[in-house]
This record gives sequence, C-alpha cells and structure tokens, in this order.
Amino acid sequence: MNIGKPFVDAWNIYIKNFGTIIIGLLIALILSLVTFGVLALPLFVGFQLLFVKAMRGEKLVANSVLDPVGRYFSLVGAYFGIGLFIFLGCILLIVPGLAFAAWWMYAMLFIVDRNMHIEDGMRSSKELVRKNGTWWHLLFLVVIFFINFVIGQIVMALNIPVWVYYVLSTVLVAPITSGALACAYADESK
Repeated sequence: MNIGKPFVDAWNIYIKNFGTIIIGLLIALILSLVTFGVLALPLFVGFQLLFVKAMRGEKLVANSVLDPVGRYFSLVGAYFGIGLFIFLGCILLIVPGLAFAAWWMYAMLFIVDRNMHIEDGMRSSKELVRKNGTWWHLLFLVVIFFINFVIGQIVMALNIPVWVYYVLSTVLVAPITSGALACAYADESK
C-alpha cells in the first residue's frame, strides 16, 4: 500500500468535484443533525462512496449520499459489531484491537458498494487488507488520525476560535481524510 497516494487522489477528486463534494457533505451533515445522528453512519458512507465513484470515473451526483440509507441496519450492525471486536481486542492486548481496526477498515464500503452482508463485508475487507499489508493499513489509519488530531492541536495552540476549527475540519480535513480511505478502498478493490 502506498500511504500517500490515497491522499493525493482524494485531494484531486475534492478539487475537481468541489461543488458536488461540498453539497454531498452538506446533505449528509444536515440530515445527520435533523435525525439527531441516527442517519449519520449511512450518510457518511454515502459521502465516501462519492470518492469511490470518482476513482472509477463515474459521474458524481451529490444526493447519492442518500443511497446507503437503505442498508441502514446492515451498516449499524457492522458498526457496532466491529466496534465491539476492536474494543475487546484493545482491552486484551491492544495489538488485536489495532489489527481488527485495520482488517475491517473497508467493511462498510464493501457492504454498500458490493451489496454484501455484514460478515461478507468484514471478510472481504480483511482479505483485501491482509493481501496489501495489514501493518501498512494500520499506519494509514494512524496517519488519518494524526492529521485530524494535529489540525485540532494547531487550532488550540494558535488560539483560533472554535468555529473556525469546525469549518476548517468540516470543509477540508474530514472530506480529505475520509475521501483518502475511500480512495484506498477503490484503488485496492479493483
């Protein structure tokens, strides 16, 4: 896995499709707020799928972020199941939890993109990650976390108003980091 390539791909997609990406993001954010977070998971998986579609050369439509809502229960089941495994793995020895996080980082995308059941999405994600290097994928997740964390620390250190941080994070950082994960999925699952 080339850790830098997904970020470059996500940035290029973001710049080329800025309007569609921002409208898709606003749809996901507004509907997540209106539903008190109930629909946040499928909406943001739908947002990531915008990057997957762009990687495949498909036409982007902002309201396609709504498509995964039909897979709501599969996504929520996978989310809580994966979260439980990661939590238990971290409690036991930390390393299993980190391996689980890396193995199943693409599970949600597989579930929606390939219309898979939870266990099939998890299995496909694990196989793909193991094939392309579990530790490289874990490092990729650390880089994503680090980027989000560092932006927050810079804002606090510079005493920038919190609303500026939220705007910067929402309009630039989150789309690029979540888009990078989606681009890595699209690139590796060809």
